[in-house]
Amino acid sequence: MFYYQNCNQRLGPQQMNYHFSISLKNMYFFCEVAKSGCSAVKKELWRQETMDVPVPAGFLQENHNPHVPFQHQLLIKPFQMGRTKFNEFIRDSNVIKWAVVRNPFARILSGYLDKVRRNEPQFRNIAHRVAKLRDVHVSAVAHNSVSFEEYCEALTLFEQPLDFDQHWRPQYEHICADIIPYTFFAKLETLDEDSGDIARRVGLAKLSFTAGRSHATGSNEKVQEYYTQKTADIVRKVYANDFEHFGYSLEIPR
Repeated sequence: MFYYQNCNQRLGPQQMNYHFSISLKNMYFFCEVAKSGCSAVKKELWRQETMDVPVPAGFLQENHNPHVPFQHQLLIKPFQMGRTKFNEFIRDSNVIKWAVVRNPFARILSGYLDKVRRNEPQFRNIAHRVAKLRDVHVSAVAHNSVSFEEYCEALTLFEQPLDFDQHWRPQYEHICADIIPYTFFAKLETLDEDSGDIARRVGLAKLSFTAGRSHATGSNEKVQEYYTQKTADIVRKVYANDFEHFGYSLEIPR
């Protein structure tokens, strides 16, 4: 199986190297998913990687923001291994391959509350599709004019996984679940309760995912407030693979 080549073809080298992380020390492959606790998980994995290594006090806090370019991250990236060694690593049955996924309803709402409502740079990815819906120039689309329904409608205009910004890209395609032979998927909804089991499966010390949640939006508690039958149907259709393969109900969470 040409894991490297197929993932690279789907995501492109920048996205592949940013989101794929490899620990040669602990023998695992991890793919982060934006708006699925990626900051908290990444910070904890970095902490584990340096746990028995002498580093200056405050090193992780001062020098390794979880959103730094992939060249400065603490875990190994595919480009550092090269195609052949990456393929061999993924093919190795002793290597744990895992990711953290999230209920699509909450995740897509979180992307809206964080990146659209807060007018973050990623909003431009949606603004182009909203402009197409409105038949106006993208410069005429203000972030505070985009409703949740319009945002959901814009999601239907993306054609390829790479077209989506990572914060609303379908998780199944993003993590290349049809390409990488994953060992297991953890769920954000039960991440803290499952931390002991995750640590055991990955072969790490006790895990704590409490740090690095600076982009939290409280979307889990706002799902009922924002979703209508129309927007729920859109998310069910666009993210059909996420619901099916990660075992999430098609019913709006209560």
